Amino acid sequence: MIATVKYVLIVVLTALVGSLPSGVAQAQSEDSVWILRIDAEITPATAQYVSSRIALANEVRPLAVLLRLDTPGGRIDSMERIVDAIMNEARVPVLAVVDTAYSAGALIAMSAEQLAMLPGSAIGAALPVGIGIGGTTPVDEKYSSAVRGRFRSVAEARGRNPQVAEAMVDPAREIPGLSARGELVTLSADEAVEYDIADLIARDLNDALSAFGYGGAPTETLAMNFTERLGVFLAGPLIAGILLLLGIGGLALEFFTPGFGVPGAIGVVALGLFAATAFVATPATTLDVVLILIGLVLLAIEALVVPGFGVAGILGLASIAVAVMRIFQGDAFTVLATLVIGGGVLLGLLFWLLPSSRIASGLRLSARIGGGLAGAGAGGSAVSLDPKGARLVGDFSYLDGTTGVATSDLRPAGVARFGDERIDVVTEGEFVSARSAVRVLRVEGNRVTVRAVDEAPDDRSGPGDASGSSGPGAPRIDPSKPAPIPSESLQTEPPRTESTASDAGTSASDPDEPSPRTDDRSAT
Repeated sequence: MIATVKYVLIVVLTALVGSLPSGVAQAQSEDSVWILRIDAEITPATAQYVSSRIALANEVRPLAVLLRLDTPGGRIDSMERIVDAIMNEARVPVLAVVDTAYSAGALIAMSAEQLAMLPGSAIGAALPVGIGIGGTTPVDEKYSSAVRGRFRSVAEARGRNPQVAEAMVDPAREIPGLSARGELVTLSADEAVEYDIADLIARDLNDALSAFGYGGAPTETLAMNFTERLGVFLAGPLIAGILLLLGIGGLALEFFTPGFGVPGAIGVVALGLFAATAFVATPATTLDVVLILIGLVLLAIEALVVPGFGVAGILGLASIAVAVMRIFQGDAFTVLATLVIGGGVLLGLLFWLLPSSRIASGLRLSARIGGGLAGAGAGGSAVSLDPKGARLVGDFSYLDGTTGVATSDLRPAGVARFGDERIDVVTEGEFVSARSAVRVLRVEGNRVTVRAVDEAPDDRSGPGDASGSSGPGAPRIDPSKPAPIPSESLQTEPPRTESTASDAGTSASDPDEPSPRTDDRSAT
């Protein structure tokens, strides 16, 4: 099992490291037009993909960078990062060819120096909305005004129609002959050219390149690498929340179990994917990853070193929450809500459904072993003199109200001894040190809840106790009275008329050994 876990970890980490973005991963040429495809929702991974390729283009200096857009839109912060890279960082011409460019994709397309529409394409519908647990809701006027101003500014900088650009964001804007009040503007290819949003209509990509002045130039498509494509999927707030939950939960299970098994492997892989996604697909920094690691260390200290739930646990949770808010920004609430709700559901399943499920019954010992076996019956079958010997292991109702001794620290789970029995117990959350007296508060199935008390534990000695008895029905010997002599010991051996072979051998080997007495009694 450990070898398999190590192999899986090595494969995952090798794939992540080997697929990191690299400027020399592909043989780009300076005498070609680089094509970047944006054909999915715009996320931080998309922004990382475009901005890194533009930075590489500034070094290699190709003829131009062309964005091929077919996107439903996406995050505003990612849109802003791409637009900023195009308008302020690029040192080569940036072009755009649109299949569909809705919402954030519309502003990215308009930020290009030249914009071509393909037949059947569309652009617009950029109403900003907030995404939460209840679905999408329009943002307030303050935020909408900022986005509307951004569309106007980009349109003016690129010589496009600022009124139409604003109408893509604000349904209150009316464009005569195009949209009525209360309607968002979405333009077809012909309308985009007519209302000065696009520069031209092209039959295909080659036709667009010819119109842009790069006809006949070789093209190179710079596709996303494995890590970036994985980041596009994992950067979703729900997936990120699940990864964080699996990582923390898997490592937490490993803290309370010996060795290193499946939960720990799942936790390491999940946190590794989460960290890789944070670097590749979000505007995360080293500080954010350090905050997560600090949070995990503090939670481990809280679980293993410091009893109860105090400062270390609170600081650990706060550190992870701050890192998530810095990494995911507007989607941080969704990530944290997924973590909290998912954690509550998993704990409920763990403490309630699993012990009584059929799956657990196949893994649980249901017959009592030992515990009061005093003899053997017919056919060699064990016979129990202890009336509790026939009960199931999971039935601890007889312990309700009794007291015992904690044989390990209860954090809050641990082991306590009741008489001669070692029982897995749990407190109500408080820490109880080993060798403390505990009382059973309640028994729920095989879950025994205890609390520390000051009184001495009940005497429930059973098999193997100090008296040497083998069960509650076994006879006890009073040491103040002489032991009775068994009747068999009162019988004397018959006189020997001849030596046996063993006696003869004994006499021959040791002639000075005195002969055995015939009236010896058994020692008691």
